[in-house]
Amino acid sequence: MDLKPFAEAYRETNRRLVQLLDFLSALHQLSEVNPAMTDRRRMLSKALQGLLENRDMCRCSVFLREGDRLVNAAGLSWAELVGPGRDSEGGHAFGLDEGILGRALQTGEVQYSSDCANDPAFLALPGAQGASRAGSLICVPIPVSGQVLGVLNVSHAEAHAFGPDEERLLTLYAHFLGQLLSQWRYMNELEDQVRQRTRELEAALGESRALQQRFQSLSVMDELTGLHNRRYFFAEARILVARALRSAEPLAVAVLDLDYFKQVNDRFGHSVGDRVLRDVSHRVRSLIREGDILARLGGEEFVLLLPATDLDGAVKLGKRVRQVVADLRWSIKGEALSVTTSIGLCALSLEAPAQQMTPDEVLESLLARANAALYTSKDAGRDRLRISTLEVQAGG
Repeated sequence: MDLKPFAEAYRETNRRLVQLLDFLSALHQLSEVNPAMTDRRRMLSKALQGLLENRDMCRCSVFLREGDRLVNAAGLSWAELVGPGRDSEGGHAFGLDEGILGRALQTGEVQYSSDCANDPAFLALPGAQGASRAGSLICVPIPVSGQVLGVLNVSHAEAHAFGPDEERLLTLYAHFLGQLLSQWRYMNELEDQVRQRTRELEAALGESRALQQRFQSLSVMDELTGLHNRRYFFAEARILVARALRSAEPLAVAVLDLDYFKQVNDRFGHSVGDRVLRDVSHRVRSLIREGDILARLGGEEFVLLLPATDLDGAVKLGKRVRQVVADLRWSIKGEALSVTTSIGLCALSLEAPAQQMTPDEVLESLLARANAALYTSKDAGRDRLRISTLEVQAGG
């Protein structure tokens, strides 16, 4: 009996369940965004943050209709989420009938550019010719009470990245995002309607919370490498950072990125690239302790959280990680293959008087500084370790 169809069906079912779980996590984070925030851009950035943390995508942005223009109200990418800069897209605007954004607004239907680099509708937009990492783009109308407020813009670095499942989930997300925007408008313009609209939003999201609880025991592992995934990392990292602050214990975070990994996929194929990712993950995991967290953030990027580890200890481990990756060798049809990794590391400093921050702020700053150190490592020639520290008051 040929079991291959059953195996393929199982993998597809598992992929869809994990995709649903990640989406429900994003939806739950959206439900916790406070519509009473007076800064609309900050509120929308919070909403987009939940989507980026739980879905594999390059950038999210919201364009809202203002008069005869579609104006960027908020934008966030994964690099900006953990890096020092944010919201670099602010201020961009397009005509109501311009490009695929305008088409999504005018028709009220999802518009999709499967290959931005060769799509005239995308390339016609101002600045698109010089855009980097052009892959695929999906534009989802944001509806409220029969009207289209604007467009949720989601891009991916790869072409043909969005299918029917992503379109359905993002359409649902856009509906809830529209409700959030409606709540913000009422709370800032029509306070007498706040309570009713808030109840409607909470009722609509109640089912999503219940579904999330039912599926929360599903896999929190990256299927390819067997490491923890991004969703698990953020949930556990917040707990460990809070514990470190309460107990005045050291803690460090390292961000790892395999150098020139795209060349591996281009030259040897994605199956070889997957093998490299699995082998690297296995070797790095063999170096860490039981209480450490090693997670795959996506692509060839990994994050390592080291509780009860000071700067010296983290640096020693980082050097070992860099060396074991560099020592790996593969033979592909008689051709030798090796890779290196660049590492950015940031450790908590709790000894000197310093600013007092919440656990979420500490985690965000640690990741930002580790990511900045990573890019310093790459700028210095790659296959290097660069460090940073964050001074925080204990007890935060």
